[in-house]
Amino acid sequence: MAREHNFLFGFGERLARPVEVPSGGGDKNPPYAFERAKKRLCKKLASSIAEFDQIPESASPNGEVVARLTMHPRYISKSDFPTELLDSIGLRPIGSRSAKIKPDAWGIKKPPDEAITEELFVAGSRHAFSSWANGLAGWTEATRGAKDIVHIESIEPFRARDKLRSIPKDRETAVFEVVLHNVGDERIIQAFVAYVGSLGEVPIVQRRRDIKGLTFIPVKSRSARVEDIARFSFVRVARGMPTLRPMTPGLLRAVSAFRLQFPTVGPLDSSIRAAVFDGGLSTGARMALQPWVTLVEPIGIGKPDPSYEEHGTWVTSALLFGPLVKGKTAPQPICPVDHIRVLDANTGEKNDLECIDVLDRILGTLDENPGKYQFINISLGPRLAVTDDEVTQWTAALDERLSEGRVVATVAAGNDGDLDDLAGLNRIQPPADGVNVLAVGASDSQSADWKRAEYSCVGPGRSPGVVKPDGVAFGGSDDEPFMVPVSKDCSRAEGTQGTSFASPLVLRSALSVHAQLGYSIRPLAIRALLIHRATDGTQGRKAVGWGRFDTHPQRLITCDDDEALVVFQGDLPVGEHLRVPVPVPRSPLKGSVILSATLVIAPQVDPEHPGAYTRSGLEVSFRPHAERYKEYPNGTSSKHPQTKSFFSGANMYGAGEYLMREGGQKWEPCLRNSQTFRATSLLQPCFDIYYHHRQGGGKAVGPLPIQYALVVSLKAPMVPDLYNQVVRAYTSILVPLQPRLRIQLM
Repeated sequence: MAREHNFLFGFGERLARPVEVPSGGGDKNPPYAFERAKKRLCKKLASSIAEFDQIPESASPNGEVVARLTMHPRYISKSDFPTELLDSIGLRPIGSRSAKIKPDAWGIKKPPDEAITEELFVAGSRHAFSSWANGLAGWTEATRGAKDIVHIESIEPFRARDKLRSIPKDRETAVFEVVLHNVGDERIIQAFVAYVGSLGEVPIVQRRRDIKGLTFIPVKSRSARVEDIARFSFVRVARGMPTLRPMTPGLLRAVSAFRLQFPTVGPLDSSIRAAVFDGGLSTGARMALQPWVTLVEPIGIGKPDPSYEEHGTWVTSALLFGPLVKGKTAPQPICPVDHIRVLDANTGEKNDLECIDVLDRILGTLDENPGKYQFINISLGPRLAVTDDEVTQWTAALDERLSEGRVVATVAAGNDGDLDDLAGLNRIQPPADGVNVLAVGASDSQSADWKRAEYSCVGPGRSPGVVKPDGVAFGGSDDEPFMVPVSKDCSRAEGTQGTSFASPLVLRSALSVHAQLGYSIRPLAIRALLIHRATDGTQGRKAVGWGRFDTHPQRLITCDDDEALVVFQGDLPVGEHLRVPVPVPRSPLKGSVILSATLVIAPQVDPEHPGAYTRSGLEVSFRPHAERYKEYPNGTSSKHPQTKSFFSGANMYGAGEYLMREGGQKWEPCLRNSQTFRATSLLQPCFDIYYHHRQGGGKAVGPLPIQYALVVSLKAPMVPDLYNQVVRAYTSILVPLQPRLRIQLM
């Protein structure tokens, strides 16, 4: 049977069932004995209280101050969150961030030199801190909350200088983005506005935006005054207001242009609608692309800018047609596209609030049209390399709206990949660090001999969300440009390059899957399928994420004769494992067998807790052989077949710094790996998936089931009819998803 007729299997979830699996674990040997822990904390508290006394009353709303409570790296799981301690002393957690530290002690053999931990921001009255300090010396191990103090590495004030980021040094006055910890207490905002005004600076309150436990307020201020502003207790970070990233790393106008011929038919499937958020379309482009594109202009937007319209035309063309080819008619667009113009003539370096304006237009469109767009592309964002300790407004706002996995959103990774690697200036740019988006970098060629384009921003992303970009696609290079229409009238093609074009190219692949398979495969499963089919390349996770996305519409939905690919989609239960069998034929397998799996969720997020950003996580046990159990010294055996490592931190990001965060992998929203097994080592293999949940870094209240998508493929070169054997073994259970229509290839 030819590959083009071996369609991937759907409805794998019919095989899944919940099971009870005993949990393991036990007490840890703490790094500090109780009495030593008390002495350490007493000394640090005394020093902190002396600094709190120096904070002006006007900078302490409701008489409260904020401290950094640094947890020991071995105690950063949700179960170790010091809830009982904080409750007992009258403090409350308002946020956290990751930090790399060298603890005074470890309590284990062969510890690392440094490790990633969590700094908790805790708020309370000066009296609460003083009472704790005065009473701590008399605590015993029976005192309420006392068990938590052996888990604490240090406590100190959250100082103003530690809140400053990217402060401009080339101008006396600038606009700054100030982020406040604020969980619904309007008095904090009112006090901040009054405090900034008392310094003679100007909070731009009408541009205030609230996202979960954070409030973002632009402030026009003298640069010399920013540290004074940051003395306000509930300021989390103050940074120079970011500008929008440049649209492309360079247009290659020297490339030989050619005449264009567009198709004479409408879109392949008019029941789908995709959205591009970009710079608009020129008059000529609107006329040429009119059969497939509708220009949408948000209320109140200013006049268009020709350079932004040019970029918008190229991005839209990449989604409609992919890279254009000389001598060939452009392929039929898959679906109608709404181009939402979010840039105008006021967008630019002279507009300090441009990033807020553009984001408002994107969010406004999504909020006013719930459910209208299941496929969106964003090829713009702040020119700001991501950091591990802060989440931007762009990322937090989009992740919040894209949780639950109902939208495939592709986002360009950014074009600063050739900047300083040691300084981290080449890392992906917001909102490509979102856990609920597909962050797309660029490859330099469409050939098999491809590599990351030099301009394409690199990872890692923040943990969780460490594998970023999710992958790369052709974005053009000096030697092989990405061909797009000349914006003026779209009569000719010209060459360009950028992650801006790789991103919509991947969205086109997502649309091709939906157009062919319809609603039998959900958006979250499309994301999982794209990641699963990405090819690794030779440059590693940092450069290309999971690899180069496959943009061939038929390869995405078909299997080789010696391969079976199954899609599972549904909800993960709360408090139970979901057992997912790997479909295998009835006849014994032969030779070497390659098992690959990709598991994706779209979690809610807590932007005030970057290190505990995702509220949901995944723990997966692989059981390769149904008749092999773990034997214990007392003669008993395990209740379930023995497990073998499959998804691990080393597989995700090559060990190193990522593994320094204990238990971090369980909060990753995307897991993928391939392993090769001897056929004899597999008998009714299965995955047991457990869904973890947390909120604000601690235990979640009333968690609900969460949607998941799992793609599993089995490839056995010594079984040339594996696909047909699986068809026969699972008749009426697994269904080959036949395409409703075929997509024209270039």
